[in-house]
Amino acid sequence: MRSPKRCGTSTAWLTEGMASSSTRKRRPEMDQSELTNLERMRIQMEYAVPLIRDLQRLLGEEAVKEALASRVALLAEEQAQPGSKADFSRMEAGMELYARGGALDYDVIAWDGDRFDVNITRCDYMRMMEDLDARDIGHLLICNLDYPIAARAGMDLARSQTQMQGASFCDFRYRRRA
Repeated sequence: MRSPKRCGTSTAWLTEGMASSSTRKRRPEMDQSELTNLERMRIQMEYAVPLIRDLQRLLGEEAVKEALASRVALLAEEQAQPGSKADFSRMEAGMELYARGGALDYDVIAWDGDRFDVNITRCDYMRMMEDLDARDIGHLLICNLDYPIAARAGMDLARSQTQMQGASFCDFRYRRRA
């Protein structure tokens, strides 16, 4: 085996023997529009969870959890659009998007011009985080993102429980922002 050149600025040794980009086989591009939200989230979490676990070992579990919670709170604040009109149809469309592929079962409790109340009775996002042994941080990475989504749609979200944190259902209570 030939040893690489170490003098000057030549980097030819890095690419010697490699196929040129025009002759190298390319993987077919994946059409991400065919992925469900749950599938996209799984791809993200398979990368994020090990990184977060490493950070927890280095910095401490609570410090990392606080940082995640602070980041989502900041995102919610940034997404809030003062004076924006509440759009409850966006919440229904969002619920359908997150449920696509059978990821959620939910019951609409109330829906009128001032509120949209939904109970999630089955959640595959929770099961996914359980599979990744990360249910303890799932509410920080997934569930708490519901707040910035509500803020962007001109609403406030109140929720007292999630399946991710052990409840039998998640209670979403969207209200028109005052």
